[in-house]
This record gives sequence, C-alpha cells and structure tokens, in this order.
Amino acid sequence: MDNREKLTWRIWQSEGMGKALLIGGLLFYVPVLNLLLLGYLGRWARQLILQQGAELPEWREGRALLEELGRVIVPVLVWGVLPVLLAGLVYWALAGLLFWLHLGFFARTVALAPFALVALLAPLALVNSLVRLYQTDSLRQALEVNAIVPAMAPQLRRALFPLFQFYGILVLGWPLAGFAFFLAALPLIAQLVLVQRETDEGLKSQVF
Repeated sequence: MDNREKLTWRIWQSEGMGKALLIGGLLFYVPVLNLLLLGYLGRWARQLILQQGAELPEWREGRALLEELGRVIVPVLVWGVLPVLLAGLVYWALAGLLFWLHLGFFARTVALAPFALVALLAPLALVNSLVRLYQTDSLRQALEVNAIVPAMAPQLRRALFPLFQFYGILVLGWPLAGFAFFLAALPLIAQLVLVQRETDEGLKSQVF
C-alpha cells in the first residue's frame, strides 16, 4: 500500500504542477468557466481509474475537458450537490425545532451533524461512482445507490486520512480557497481511487 503522505507529495512535485495549480486556482473564481475544473478533475480521475498514467492533464485540451465535464456532471450533482442540499434542509428543520425548544446551543452544534456526515461520505461516494462510470461506461451504473452505498462501508476507515488531509488543506488555505481546493482535490481523488482498488483486492482475496 502506498504511503498516503508520500503519494500527496509525489503529486504536488509532479511536472507541470505549478502551471496546473495557477490556472486551476484562478479558474475557480470565474463563474461558468470554473465548471472546467470538474472536467479537469474528471480527466484526472479517469486516468487513475483506468490506470492510464499519473501525469497531470493539460489545460490546453479544452475539448477533452468539456467532454469529461459532460461525463461527470451528473454524478457530481447526485453524489455531491444533492446531499449538501438535503443536509441543508435537515439542518434547517432540526435547528428550527431546537430553537423552538429553547435549545439554541444544540441548534448551532448538533444540527450541523448532517453536514459533517455529508462531508465524510460524499467524496467517497462520488469516487466510487466515477470508478463505476469509467469502468463500465454506464451512467446508470454510476448512479446505483444500492451498489455504491454498501461498497463504501469497508472503505471508510482507509478513507479517513485522505479526507482529513483534504479538509485540513481547505481550512489552512481558506484565504486562497481556489488554489487550496485544487491543491487538495488532486491527491484526494488519487488516494480514494487507491482505497477503492485496495478494498476490491482485499475482498477478492477473502473470496478466493
């Protein structure tokens, strides 16, 4: 198993990282164009999932990034955006109830639990979805809740370090959120793909 910290540094020190970070960080702040970030990260995930190399994608491949954006946008909406919206709805209802019960302290703490749960599970679910998408070339396979959610259970413990690293970088780099996001997202995807691969191999070894 690759050392997670070494894997992160290997990605950060890879050729072209400076240029990729500069463009990706700046694009983050440009409405509409920032959707290209999803295409870029999708192309990165595709390479890793299909084991086509770990070279960073080129930003000049605009058409390829747009095509990748078209592939990943639905999984991102289903496994990323929708859970956040649902967590917000649960928070609104739970916080309102707690304030009504004069439990304001809990409304500002316990009511945030849905967001914490989404922050923990959504990235892992999304990567599992992308693995199924790129391995089967089927959007339907990438949206199968009954297959993806159970698959996450044996992966969760191994995914904790990549997730804590991701959110730690975002917290430390919040004044430059666009650059922090890009810097944190690349190793997160790589490590979660590795976690999924290790788990699958472990399950196969148990069966055979």
